[in-house]
Amino acid sequence: MKLLFLCVAIATWLGVSAGEEVPVVSTEEGIVSGIEEKAVNGDAFYSYYGIPYATPPTGELRFKDPTPLAKGWEGVRNGSTMPSPCIQVRLGAVLMGMNIPPEYLDGKEDCLFLNVFKPKAATSKGDLPVMVFIHGGGYFAGAADEYLPHVLLSKDVILVVIQYRLGFLGFLSTEDSVIPGNYGLKDQTLALQWVQRNIQNFGGDPKRVTIFGESAGGASVHFQVLSPKAEGLFSGAIMQSGNAFCPWAHAGELSKVAKEIGDLLGCSLEEGSQVYLKCMQSVNANKINAVMQDLPKFIAFPLVAVPRIDGDFLPDHPIRLMQDGRYNKVNIMAGVTANEGAIFTHPMYAREDLIPALVNNFDVNGPYSLQWYSSDSDHGKLTDLVYNNYLGGVHLDRDHADDLTQMMSDRHFNVGHDLFSKLHAGQEGVSTFRYELVHRGQMSVGDFMAVDVGNYWVSHGDELYYLFRGGPLLQPLQKPSEEPRDLDEEDDLRLRNIILTLWTNFAATGHPTSDESLGFLWSATTPDDLLHLALSPTPTMASDARKEVRKFFSSLPTKDNRLLNPHLVEEVNSSTSRANQDEL
Repeated sequence: MKLLFLCVAIATWLGVSAGEEVPVVSTEEGIVSGIEEKAVNGDAFYSYYGIPYATPPTGELRFKDPTPLAKGWEGVRNGSTMPSPCIQVRLGAVLMGMNIPPEYLDGKEDCLFLNVFKPKAATSKGDLPVMVFIHGGGYFAGAADEYLPHVLLSKDVILVVIQYRLGFLGFLSTEDSVIPGNYGLKDQTLALQWVQRNIQNFGGDPKRVTIFGESAGGASVHFQVLSPKAEGLFSGAIMQSGNAFCPWAHAGELSKVAKEIGDLLGCSLEEGSQVYLKCMQSVNANKINAVMQDLPKFIAFPLVAVPRIDGDFLPDHPIRLMQDGRYNKVNIMAGVTANEGAIFTHPMYAREDLIPALVNNFDVNGPYSLQWYSSDSDHGKLTDLVYNNYLGGVHLDRDHADDLTQMMSDRHFNVGHDLFSKLHAGQEGVSTFRYELVHRGQMSVGDFMAVDVGNYWVSHGDELYYLFRGGPLLQPLQKPSEEPRDLDEEDDLRLRNIILTLWTNFAATGHPTSDESLGFLWSATTPDDLLHLALSPTPTMASDARKEVRKFFSSLPTKDNRLLNPHLVEEVNSSTSRANQDEL
């Protein structure tokens, strides 16, 4: 064994110090080679693609907690090729309303890989800050190939991009010990454990690991913050456009969904969870993740395979965990874009099927569109209250597009963002830095919907263009042979430098403006003043402008509100009841 490690050490030293084209790095599982690439500023960096961090979750390991590799590899593993994604229907196909047959799904079941990127100038001291990215995609889509490193590697950081199980392969649950679920989240935790064990060999500091993610990736970051299983695995967190308080982030009654897809796939849950498990382990993996497209609610809201409160990885409701301070307390950056809801409304106006499906079957699809079904039984009343408050009813024509987008933004992102900020800012010893992206750049997620509505909206996902480059999510119309389109307008390049500096400063020091290089100070928020940084080419601190929005949503008779402010909910319900009686 000592001889093996001696050989590994010699190979590592020879590979880097001799200036060979393909340097090698040793990990606990074996040696991996890399390739040299260029960042957007011309700096060279080394890329190590497709490093396995877990035993392949196939066969009898399907629907089981992930385990580290039981055995490493011999020789030098080729790290020059992007790994296959986890089996999925790509997000772009879903947004455009395409129904993808199982045989055409992208990816493989053996997909638990990560990519590591390090500056060429990085030393072997292991002193660079580490940023671990958890991708979004509604828990059913997303992959490492969508987040290319050429922007972030213009800074002195180590970047790790991980993959995790998606769709029902990652989040199926019978709500018992047989198929408890949350496998995708557990994959993320195992990847973070791998980082702790190995990142120093790449030049990274295991004591300065920042996890960051967008959308469902942002919610995943929050779940890692909340889980005792992830304790000690990171020192900071960045939650972009998503957290555990978003109504889509987790759900209950997942066994009903398990029964529904089991019936479609020929696996009956009525025979018991063990029989169901064996049957589902024998079903073609592509069919398992394609079947979500056949669920009735999918057209109104495609997040049908999601995390759950399992009493183990997530021991309690996220609100209770944060209220009680039972979570991993670290400094956190969190933010939204100015028009998050555009991710829902752009497809509504680009496609011919969505608005008729919503209007003609509003009693069913209306609550789905606001994600009430998974949390509250009085979904019809709640849906009517929200639609009436923003739109004066079910008015979905283009004249109401801004109001519809604002409704979706507030319900699905902003209210949860504010709640998280208030609770975290109330904890001692940690800081909360809030932002809102208010600049619409030359590239936007909304551009690819090909619709002349909201061409000024700052859409969900737009900040990713300032952190990453290319890929099928950020540039879905790009041909594989084409060079990724890059930002070139002065304001966008200025904003990119600002965002890169803020994000990497936070990773290095725990504060986004730890020095005066940007010429402004990003002040931490407080529970009584939810101020935020308005991100633009000329950033400014801005005051809280959503007090009335929060007041409205906090008055609704929901389960979450009963945890937060039961007296206010009861007062509103009593007033509503008296008003209804007066009308009668």
